[in-house]
Order: sequence, then C-alpha cells, then structure tokens
Amino acid sequence: MSTSQPVKQPRLVDRLSEFLQRSRIPLLITLIVLVVFVIVYFSWTEWERRATARSAVQAETAQELFGQWQAEQGPDAKAAVEEELRALLQDIRRSHARRYAGQRAAFIEGNLEYQLERWQPAAEAFLSLGTRSGKSYLTPLALLNAGVSYERLGSVEDALSAYRRMAEGYKDSFLVPEVLFSIGRLEEQQGNFEEALQAYNRLEDEHPLSNWTKLGRNRIIALKVGGDIPADRD
Repeated sequence: MSTSQPVKQPRLVDRLSEFLQRSRIPLLITLIVLVVFVIVYFSWTEWERRATARSAVQAETAQELFGQWQAEQGPDAKAAVEEELRALLQDIRRSHARRYAGQRAAFIEGNLEYQLERWQPAAEAFLSLGTRSGKSYLTPLALLNAGVSYERLGSVEDALSAYRRMAEGYKDSFLVPEVLFSIGRLEEQQGNFEEALQAYNRLEDEHPLSNWTKLGRNRIIALKVGGDIPADRD
C-alpha cells in the first residue's frame, strides 16, 4: 500500500499573487504610462476645446471689424480700423490656420483686398483657403473669387486654374454653373473654341435648368454662326 501523498496544486489566488509579485515593476510602469496618457489626452482635448472657442470669438470680432471698416466714412478712422483688422486676421491665420476661424480669416482678408482692388493679394488670400482647408463650405466661393481676382489682373491661366479646381472639386456646389460658363468664356477669349464648347456642353449635361446654361447655349449658337466651330457640332 503506497504511503505517498498527492501533490497539492497551488490555488489560483496563489498563482495570481506570485505573478503580480514577479511582474510588479512592468505593471507599475504600464499603469504610470496609462495614467500619463489619460491626463495628456484630456488636457489636450480641453485645450483644443478652449482654443476652438477662442478662435471662433476672434473670427466673429474680425467679421464685425470688417463690417465696421466697410461702413466707416472718415479716411483716418477707416485706416485705423483696417490696421486693427489686419493685425487680428494675421493672428488668427497664424494661430488657427487649420480651424474654421482660420478659413474665415482668409476669406475676410480676401474680401478686404478685393474691395481695395488689390487683386493679387485678394487672389492669394482666397486661394490659400482653397489650398489649406480642404472641404469647407467657404472654399467653392473662395476659389470662384480667386478666379475673378485673377481675371481682374489679366492672368487668364491662373483664373482658369482656380475655376477648374472649383468645378472639379465641388461639383455639388450651386456655383458650378457660373464657373463653367466663366471657363467657356475665357477659353473663347483664348481662341480655344473646342475647350469652350466642352464647358458649355457640360453646362447642358449637368445643369440644364440653370440660367448660366441658357447663356452657354447662346454662346454655342454664336460660335457656330461665327464659324468658330462646325455648325453640326453638338
């Protein structure tokens, strides 16, 4: 008869205790890293929330200053408001370039330069919004305004580039018919009648009910009558 005793298996709690004892330093480091991450994450989130709120207030202030500048009649007072507005716009664009406030600041700056008939700075301000902000509801109008500003400069190729970016990148915008007509008009001026016809036909295909399409149809007729495109071309 055997007198050997069965080997006693360690309990789960004992195994867990032993594991924790062996791994206490790695576990402590992991816990510290996790706590630091949580603190940093929530601190950053709170900072971002406050920065966004602060930038929105600055953007509203800039819009109010722009309205004040437009309404101001006295040259000295108008110049003082413009100086204050430009300083604020520069601060917003530098500090909040990728936020909505930065987009609004670029748009306001473009409108300011446009009203001063400073076409190159206006075009650059509008174009910067279209370059850095991605999909924003302001971007289609900014690209349209950039094209108009380049037209005022007599820079047809730059205007066409801005118009095409808008027409291709924002096909759902209500401004597309106007842009397509402008493309056709500028291509005509350049003597590129086939390209003009393509723009006018795109108006017909994609925006048949637009008033700009009616103008495009008239231009197609004029091109055919003038012999710039064959009469049987569609």
